[in-house]
Amino acid sequence: MKVTINGKGPFYETPPYCGACKCGINSDLRKSGGKTYCSLFDKQKNYYDSPPKRCAEMFEKALGIGGDVVLVKKEQ
Repeated sequence: MKVTINGKGPFYETPPYCGACKCGINSDLRKSGGKTYCSLFDKQKNYYDSPPKRCAEMFEKALGIGGDVVLVKKEQ
């Protein structure tokens, strides 16, 4: 099933590593030391890191729903 998350995508499966995710911002990997910036969670990650558990769970839920999914930050 195809899903778009916050306008990024399409995704057909959970990305195998952070650098393969369409939500990552990779300007120049040679200069940044293999880092990518996750626009969903506002975190800098190593390019070849495995997706965090919360990311994998989010993708599982979103792929189960399908279509366009919007994530919002929970205010406390």
